[in-house]
Amino acid sequence: MKRFRAALSALLCLWLLLPMTACGGESGYRVVDTYSAEGSYAIAFRKDDRICEIVTAAMRELANNGTLRSASVRWFGENLVSIRGEGGEMDELWDDVEDRTVTVGVDITNMPMSYETAEGYLGFDVDVANYICGYLGWSMVIYPIDPADVAVELASGNIDMAMGVPVSEETASYSYSPAYLTSRYVLVARVSGRVRDRSALKGKTLGVAIGDIDILQQDQKFVDSLGAITYQTNTDGLFQALLNGEVDGILVSSVVAAYYMK
Repeated sequence: MKRFRAALSALLCLWLLLPMTACGGESGYRVVDTYSAEGSYAIAFRKDDRICEIVTAAMRELANNGTLRSASVRWFGENLVSIRGEGGEMDELWDDVEDRTVTVGVDITNMPMSYETAEGYLGFDVDVANYICGYLGWSMVIYPIDPADVAVELASGNIDMAMGVPVSEETASYSYSPAYLTSRYVLVARVSGRVRDRSALKGKTLGVAIGDIDILQQDQKFVDSLGAITYQTNTDGLFQALLNGEVDGILVSSVVAAYYMK
């Protein structure tokens, strides 16, 4: 019965995705340079929690049947999903899947990965969490978190898993799923402007999300060359500032850039 419910859920996910038009922002942006090396984003769980194995297997099944690919194309205009599946990953785990409610932690300032509207929570990470829980027959509750507090929120039991957590070998306080997205930090400017590369931002104003200050500081020589740095609390604010000419360039992840440039 659980296998039938999972198959039906997967088909419904794909059916729901097909008629939806691409969500996107403004046109007229260009990536002018890659700022930092590739990073991987995964789901975090309490250390040694069995849910990690089950969710990972479910993600591989959803990658294999095309659900995750369709979600990526919808949000980013292309398939950026890095996790792969061959099918059958859940075969030996269904007996361990019980009906439950899962609390999912997301950073709601990180559009288009997760954000809040009058209608509720939206974003690629929200969709992925919904598809995983739907596939497994679980109920889901979204819980907004600060990305810096993932370990605390998991350990306290406030959440059962956290979406979009950067994979770091230095973090041993929780378990990871395999990465489901890979990304680089890039510098983005307006097509109509004169900024064509990193050097053209010398003496100019750069916009950065507050949560990405550490990323910006990886290149102190570049930071010192800037005329000014302005900070935004969310990624949508960055692109609005760029569109309005308040900044000459912005620093964002490549998956975020893909959403706004598609």
